[in-house]
Amino acid sequence: MVTTLVRNGFLQLGLRAALSTTPLVREVRHCGDWGEVEDTLGTSQVDVLFLHEKDYVPDRGALLDARRRRPKVLLLLSSTDVSEEVLAGPAVPDGFLVESELTATAVEDALQGIVAGEVPMPTSVTRALLHRVRDPEQQRGRRLGSLTGRESEVLPLLAEGLSNKQIARRLGISSHGVKRIVASLLLKLGAPNRTAAVVTAIQNGLIA
Repeated sequence: MVTTLVRNGFLQLGLRAALSTTPLVREVRHCGDWGEVEDTLGTSQVDVLFLHEKDYVPDRGALLDARRRRPKVLLLLSSTDVSEEVLAGPAVPDGFLVESELTATAVEDALQGIVAGEVPMPTSVTRALLHRVRDPEQQRGRRLGSLTGRESEVLPLLAEGLSNKQIARRLGISSHGVKRIVASLLLKLGAPNRTAAVVTAIQNGLIA
């Protein structure tokens, strides 16, 4: 089940059309404001929250509650520039799309990626993030715990956007083992999710 909060009429029409043709989606609820979103979260099992960045407030109570119930958050960006507030907040999105690249194929690919445990992110957004974190002025200089050999192997695979199952197959270990390693990486990097972990790792020179 997908719940959306996208108030721009043109974008909403495009999103409605895209979701209506996606086989993965069995039900969609389009909300006009956060009150409707809160009602939906309180009464239904939502799998994906599709939000526009203009309505995304990382520390919003209802959103934090939703995160504990584990729906995935897919954020629609106005441009390829992801704000620091979004990446550093307590409820970092699980995937991203860009307005100018909003097509039925892009929406379906993003939903498939989220279901598979990946972090959907358009190439244009990835490039923008890499450009920003390579800028010395953007370096945070954080002190990070040292990584184990296995964590160092898993980290670049996270950067490739691989799911736990894909990483397990690549390294020849169990998915449960990968889950523990990813959890440890998130803790050491002080990151709320995989996207933020990869950004932090790049900023601190842990991966190229």
